[in-house]
Amino acid sequence: MSIKDGLAVLVNVQARELELKFIDSEIADVEQERAVARSEIEAAEGELDAIRVALEDVRSVAKRLDIDLKSAEEKVTKFNDQMLTVRTNQELWAIQEEIGHAERAVSVVETKILEQLEHEDSLKVSIGQKSNELAHVRESVDVAIAKANNREAELISVKAKVDDALSNLQERIPEDLMKKYGDIKMVRGGLGVAEILDEICLVCNFKMRPQLYADTFNFTDIMQCENCGRIVYVAERLGIVSAADSAQDDIAASNSDQPVDSEPAAAGDITS
Repeated sequence: MSIKDGLAVLVNVQARELELKFIDSEIADVEQERAVARSEIEAAEGELDAIRVALEDVRSVAKRLDIDLKSAEEKVTKFNDQMLTVRTNQELWAIQEEIGHAERAVSVVETKILEQLEHEDSLKVSIGQKSNELAHVRESVDVAIAKANNREAELISVKAKVDDALSNLQERIPEDLMKKYGDIKMVRGGLGVAEILDEICLVCNFKMRPQLYADTFNFTDIMQCENCGRIVYVAERLGIVSAADSAQDDIAASNSDQPVDSEPAAAGDITS
């Protein structure tokens, strides 16, 4: 394999590896979207469960109040019965005072019971509302998860194709060149190949010696950046689009989406 062909394949290898890295990040984003969607259901379920617990607490309090009411009413009955056996006015006044206390206790408990019943009714209404909200959340989440699953399936399919393409490319590269690339990539953040443009390494921005650039341009040997150590290439010599041109195309495409004036400004209105 010629140096030119080896570099061309190596550049493609790195491009496929970066594509796989991007796909993996997209898959991770899909997984995060699913997790967020599920958390919406969990949050809605948590709110509903909290109201149900509150309702059970209210019912427990109501049961205790029923016992308290029965006890207070029994005291009123007991004191009324005792009135039949009093012999003096002093005993009568004492019994009447006890009856008053007991009747007030009954009134207090009855008020609390009414408050608990109102609270229970309010909680039942809230449970109905939250149940409806939960149903709507589940519907929207089911749709979101279905979309995420479809997106993930598409990404996995694309990843499999890129994996196959990468394997085929790797098989074409000489073992010594592949090892050199792998060693550089390991210590240089996953990038083992760098483009040179106008004698500048586009990864580390180091200006190369003219002779090294000429050797790279003429495929004298597999050359490396004197600063970052990455294997270097000149895009136009490999017949591929320069990263700088690709970036300019992206900027142009972005700018084309921006609104423009329908008429040019007058010369006097343009300032430098």
